[in-house]
Amino acid sequence: MFTHLLVLFAIIAVAFAGAPGSTKVSASVKDTSVNGVEGLNVNIAAPFKFNDYVVGFRYALGDLKRAPESLFAKRTFDTAGDGQVTVDSDYNLEEKVVSVSTKWTSDSLGMSVSADADTKDRLTSVGVTKDTTINDNKLTLKGAYDLLKKKFNGESEFNVDTTKLNLSYDSESKDPVLSVTRGIDEKNEISPSVSLKNGDVSYGYTRKWDGGSLKSKLFPGDKVEVEWTDNGSKGTWTTTAEVPLDNRANTKVSFGRDWDY
Repeated sequence: MFTHLLVLFAIIAVAFAGAPGSTKVSASVKDTSVNGVEGLNVNIAAPFKFNDYVVGFRYALGDLKRAPESLFAKRTFDTAGDGQVTVDSDYNLEEKVVSVSTKWTSDSLGMSVSADADTKDRLTSVGVTKDTTINDNKLTLKGAYDLLKKKFNGESEFNVDTTKLNLSYDSESKDPVLSVTRGIDEKNEISPSVSLKNGDVSYGYTRKWDGGSLKSKLFPGDKVEVEWTDNGSKGTWTTTAEVPLDNRANTKVSFGRDWDY
């Protein structure tokens, strides 16, 4: 019954929305090999915003389907005090599964709590984030638990002036990773990382300019990751590439485009 109500809500909302107050249509292609296009799948997400609601659909062009892949609805509302709750629901038409993500945020407490669930596996994950200050420097602690994989992820981030220290850990790899991000100036920053378990090191560099940025990360002896973001007047292009150092023919490229109207 709940799934039918959700689908009905999404359809009615789109039908009576009229001219949307804000629309962003997204299209993306993920993990496409540069040595061929056999993996090419274009995924489109079209949300419509009106009043306090966002509804829309997702469609996978590569599957040559006539019907959308899923319908979604999102609503954010205030709670007692200065709290705010966001509910994001998605109905997969083929699998007939409803997924719901909720997040409660309180600015006064510097805290947010999230939970994900669906009609197939019920509660799937929970998470909490806490912000605090130490001598006017911001400290952020994050924790999340995946109930399906029985996996815990933890992260701490400490900001001091133009330097950011980050320590991440998960119970599956049991490999703490320490990262240091240092701003050289307003447009350039470096971010080396080291595994505290095996000593593996990676080197990151970000270059920013008006309307975009280029992020790169080198894993010595393994690969290079690159992300290019170009913000235009009508939307944003985002392109990512993963280039293996031993065989560049296995390079994978992903790109996405958001159109703002």
